[in-house]
Amino acid sequence: MNYPLYVGLILLLGLVGGRLTTRLKLPSVTGFIIVGLLLGPSFTNILSTETVASMTFANELALGILSISLGAELHWPTLKKYGRSLPLLAAGDVLFSMLFVGVGSYIFGLNIKAAVILGLLAITVSPSGVVSVIKEYESKGTLSQNILAMVAIDNLTGIVLFGLVVASFESFALATGSGYNVVGMVALEFVAAISLGAFSGYAIVQVIKKKYSGSQFLVILLAVILLNTGLANLFNLSALLVNISSGVVITNLRNRSMSMAATLDRIQLPITVIYMTLAGAKIDLSVAVSLGVLGIVYIVGRTAGKIFGCYISGRLSTLPSNVIRNVGMGLMPQAGITIGMSIIAEHKIVEARGLVTGIVLTGVIFFQIIGPLLVARALKNANEIAIDKK
Repeated sequence: MNYPLYVGLILLLGLVGGRLTTRLKLPSVTGFIIVGLLLGPSFTNILSTETVASMTFANELALGILSISLGAELHWPTLKKYGRSLPLLAAGDVLFSMLFVGVGSYIFGLNIKAAVILGLLAITVSPSGVVSVIKEYESKGTLSQNILAMVAIDNLTGIVLFGLVVASFESFALATGSGYNVVGMVALEFVAAISLGAFSGYAIVQVIKKKYSGSQFLVILLAVILLNTGLANLFNLSALLVNISSGVVITNLRNRSMSMAATLDRIQLPITVIYMTLAGAKIDLSVAVSLGVLGIVYIVGRTAGKIFGCYISGRLSTLPSNVIRNVGMGLMPQAGITIGMSIIAEHKIVEARGLVTGIVLTGVIFFQIIGPLLVARALKNANEIAIDKK
């Protein structure tokens, strides 16, 4: 594979696409995705399915950077300030997303196990689709803080519940082990991921004290992100959980003004261009056509679940009304994490095979393109945009 050629095309054409969409007052990430879609198998096939699949390193690095940035948003003062609202928002989001998607899928003919899995997958949110838009618009305020914290909480919750349910289904199907053993294994993996991330985060904090230069700190930070991801892959842990926990430890052991965010900003644009353009290239429009009704049920159920769930639970909090109305809209993007989880489900659950991944891919096609637009709209509705796209 001629990777230098592919990466060069992705960077240049992705950036051009991003600039064109900003002229239309849309997030640049939308342009990256559309360029990827045009380069992918749905159109020109310049980036074939095999080519995209072989470039996992860029995806893992980008997801690691985004995950550690998300963890840094779970800063104690923020958690303390929104300590009542965040659990309420998360509970409403998780419950209604699962309920609307799961029940809707079951009513329209999906078997109960596959419907439950789809409901769990609806919880997760794409970090890239949210973080990229918030950073691009330099959005700051109550809604932005709650959305970023909710992305981390949703993904943590979704991964843990998914692990428990899939392990339970698998155990019951094989008639081996007990419920206690299943819960114990999932809990052990969760603790291992959190512990690994906490250790690497603590190590970075100690490095910060040595006063390395900005460039040296960037090298160290990237090395730790890659080590986190590599060790997670080696021991079958969630790289997302490992890097989020690293970010949590770093931001809470050091002053929030520390240079981690500024350091990552120096490389985040090219990484984001590659990641989101490849995400667009993964989209296969024929999948959406073939699945029809069930794909629509997933899209409508997840959209309604997040908006309605956050609104209902938010009414019980002290959050301003403009935040309550828009926070669910800011949680729409969905991408690679969900697809990976759906593949795991199909591998382990017989009743889910040939169904779940296709439906999720249909949803991803929609949420990958429309999601960033909804994030931008939510931020504009709450008047938290610092940069107005011209």
